Amino acid sequence: MIFDDDVEAALVLACEELEMTRQQLIRLIIREWLQSYGYLPIHDLDEGSEAEGSA
Repeated sequence: MIFDDDVEAALVLACEELEMTRQQLIRLIIREWLQSYGYLPIHDLDEGSEAEGSA
């Protein structure tokens, strides 16, 4: 997927800052957008989940 130059530059900076690949970042952005607009459910972590303390 190719975006406008300003969006491409922002993706590059975000990838570097977040230490993610371009594909990982785009997936994250899309998932968060879909969740925020109600197209995907938001899954809350349980207090005793394996991810505890990794945030």
